[in-house]
Amino acid sequence: MAKGNKDSSEDILEIPFRVFRWNPRKGDIAPLILWICISGLLQLSRFAGPRAPVILQWLKPIADLAYLVVPILFIRLVDKDGLSFLGVSKRRIGWALAFGLTLGLLAGWLALSRSLAVGDFPFLPPVLETCAYFLSALFHLAAIEFFYRGWLASRLEQSYGFIIAVLGSSLLYAFSPLVLWGTDPTVPAAFSSLGFYWSAVFPFTFFMGLLLAGMARFTRNLLAPILIMLPQIILGDLLPGGAAHRISHPESALVGTLALAGIVAVVTWLTRPKPGARHSVPLERFMRS
Repeated sequence: MAKGNKDSSEDILEIPFRVFRWNPRKGDIAPLILWICISGLLQLSRFAGPRAPVILQWLKPIADLAYLVVPILFIRLVDKDGLSFLGVSKRRIGWALAFGLTLGLLAGWLALSRSLAVGDFPFLPPVLETCAYFLSALFHLAAIEFFYRGWLASRLEQSYGFIIAVLGSSLLYAFSPLVLWGTDPTVPAAFSSLGFYWSAVFPFTFFMGLLLAGMARFTRNLLAPILIMLPQIILGDLLPGGAAHRISHPESALVGTLALAGIVAVVTWLTRPKPGARHSVPLERFMRS
């Protein structure tokens, strides 16, 4: 009997695949509300003028924390569901590793080859800055994937099907650079114009959103999009002038990242489901489409 309870608690809530379905729920608007609130928070940096990059060093970690903590609280306390359908599980990890590593290494090589062609080579900053960068980068990437390809995409798929999940999460992801567009005074004017965004940034970000959301929903594991993004982000940030070389206070970055990760761990532990409890959302609910 105990074994049966254990097995049932570890099962993933497998939603039958549908290209389209119509099962709207009140909570479907929750990810959009969170996105708007976080965008409003980051917009506060615009009032700082030239000091915007400094202000953003404080605001961005808070935004990442919200992208992780708010969905966990909503899923556990409002939906009273588990995290497995979002892709936080050990199931299908083989598929996630296979697709994630293959596409990630390919994307990383394409990004690096362009830099090598102009004579730019990635290199590690001093040890303390390296540790601070890698911890903060992993925390940020986990937060972004948990929100866009996890909470947002899974809710859309449960309510409206696979196509809407991929398109909806990709569109919101593609619009996200506009939130901070023009806040960095060090960016050349040619790269901060809206024309550059619509002609170059939006198409690329939208395509990446489609790829990442498709892989996440196909493998049912968030490790796939994380592995796809990780090589190109790290290689890009390690190039001369990249984010890894612009960490002014590595000690505070280390402490802050560990503190944020600790908060996420505590929230996850406090809202964990009871041992042996089944998912409270019945599978039949999603069969109506």
